[in-house]
Amino acid sequence: MPLGTRRVVSVVAVILGIAFSSHLAGAQDAATGGFIESAASSSIRPRLSPAEIQAFVPSRGVFQFPAPYLTQGIRVTNASDCGGADCVTPVGYSYWNNINNHAGSDTMLIFVGLERRRGGGGPALFSYNKRTGETRNLGPLFSPDSAFSWSTGEGWYFSRTRPHALYVNQGPRLYRYDVMSRQFETVFDASPQFGADRYLWQIHSSNVDRVHSATLRHSGTYEMLGCVAYREDTRQATFVPKRGDFDECQVDKSGRWLVIKENVDGLSGEDNRIVDLQTGAERVLLDQNGAAGHSDIGYGYMVAEDNWYSRPGAVRVWRFDLDLGTGDPQQDRLVYALQSWSSGIGHVAHGNARSDLDVERQTACSSNATRLELPRVNEIVCYPLDGSLSALVVAPNLTDLNAPGGGSDDYSKLPKGNLDVTGEYFIWTANAGTHRADIFIVRIPQAALGGTPAPVPAPSPSPAPPPGPAPGPSASIAEPVRWTNLVNVTASGNSLQKTSGCQGCPDAGAMSEQQIGSGNGFVEFRASEAETLRAIGLTATGGIDPAGFSFALRLQGGVAEVRESGAYRSDVRFAPGDTLRIAVEQGRVTYSKNGAVFYTSGTPAVAGLRIAACLWDLNATLTNVLIMSGASSPTLVPTSPAGGDGGTGQSQPALPKPSSIRRRGW
Repeated sequence: MPLGTRRVVSVVAVILGIAFSSHLAGAQDAATGGFIESAASSSIRPRLSPAEIQAFVPSRGVFQFPAPYLTQGIRVTNASDCGGADCVTPVGYSYWNNINNHAGSDTMLIFVGLERRRGGGGPALFSYNKRTGETRNLGPLFSPDSAFSWSTGEGWYFSRTRPHALYVNQGPRLYRYDVMSRQFETVFDASPQFGADRYLWQIHSSNVDRVHSATLRHSGTYEMLGCVAYREDTRQATFVPKRGDFDECQVDKSGRWLVIKENVDGLSGEDNRIVDLQTGAERVLLDQNGAAGHSDIGYGYMVAEDNWYSRPGAVRVWRFDLDLGTGDPQQDRLVYALQSWSSGIGHVAHGNARSDLDVERQTACSSNATRLELPRVNEIVCYPLDGSLSALVVAPNLTDLNAPGGGSDDYSKLPKGNLDVTGEYFIWTANAGTHRADIFIVRIPQAALGGTPAPVPAPSPSPAPPPGPAPGPSASIAEPVRWTNLVNVTASGNSLQKTSGCQGCPDAGAMSEQQIGSGNGFVEFRASEAETLRAIGLTATGGIDPAGFSFALRLQGGVAEVRESGAYRSDVRFAPGDTLRIAVEQGRVTYSKNGAVFYTSGTPAVAGLRIAACLWDLNATLTNVLIMSGASSPTLVPTSPAGGDGGTGQSQPALPKPSSIRRRGW
């Protein structure tokens, strides 16, 4: 299509959009737009330029994609949510629902990560009114003094039955967090069974919120140890240790089957271990025989890309109740494919899986992006799982891999979208050719895929949680430190600055009025500069002599050293703006940076610890110092900036490296 024609189409789309927005009162009518084409089609739609996108996309709210798509879109975020910066975390990949179960309600809730380190306010809640089209930022889910506010939210997801329940994990614990009442419920704590040096990673839940799975990792080395499946109603945990190069695991939506992605035979690539949690039986689908790469899981089956198949971008359906070989005609059905080997299928989303429909009557969607001009790879595409090899082209992905927005690498910028439980709304992240990424939703015209399925049942009220230990974060109340015994320092609220005394001498500091009286709590502060020498820690003896700090961090030259009673233990690099914490839980002391635990002390803590600070250099500062005391301190999960790790959906944190900084004095 000539460029001039495209501009005319864009103008027409704007006119259509005006008419479209005037009928928002009927927004809950059947979705329209989209078009069907064969998976064998080589047709390519021209990409939209940033200017063309800006012509039909509003600052927030409902719009219509231009011809030939003509589907309803929703822009969720904009620059005001990030102070103009690029702070939107990519949505939850194909299997982590960012949209709640909104069946029977006019209001849809949307979970978005607005990373604080990049100008956002932390994990946030948005809403969309399906009848009026109003789209709102409801604000951060956590207060600024909560450790959860520093999380990217990667790997968190809405329950598929409880409309207000968001699954979050931190350290060894899995929680349900009510996004309206802001209350935590502990689902599972891995510590009693697997040890205090273990944590949960990449969590998943069955559709009825009964069975949950997670990778179990070592908090000191970050080693992946295997997969944990926890049955909530019986409080039984099953551990499946790794056998080879472990990637991730996921429970199916029925809660019976566990899929572990792991290179078992050491050949080719990633294999699949299929574990029946009812019987304990395990089967292996080797990579060369069709094991899943990018995939999502339904009720007793998976929809997965097979990169060994004879056609490029092949998506197949594997049923877990049938033999994993190719002898059964109902097994390994091909449901979609591409026309070129130059790009893969991307991420497969099947969050709309239904227990009351045969596999053949269900649908899945895919999203990807490439710099090449290839059929359907730069579009949101849905397809039935009946083997007809037809595709519903829903919308352009609005993603430009050459634009700066959305991250520093291609994998961060890929759409990786997910479907809501109704199968009618697909959510993804796109940069629209600009310097920042935003969240978009497209409404999928299900009728075009062969008929509208029966409506998803409205979510049931959340049952009362079973009795158990009180969740840590709900009891954690951090407050600003009140400084006393000030020597050569000036206090500004809960911050300190050395304003007099000897340059380079440990003759300035202060103590906290509060103490960690029960032996549980933390001290946390923001690093305001990198170069000056200062120390902060916990002490039971009093005074500002750093040799008496039982558990401390010494900061200088961009390195934070762990010092215990003056003895060096470990270190980690830091930058201004990083958050550092010393936490005590049941006598166990951990040190963390931005939520990532980098050292665990071998010395038990005692009750009655106070915060003590010592500053050597003039104008050295300790900023926004917080204390939490008298409750259980939440154990921090090691985290790292969002990004790719070969397709697992979460990147692994780097291990701390020895410091090359020459240590001075204490």
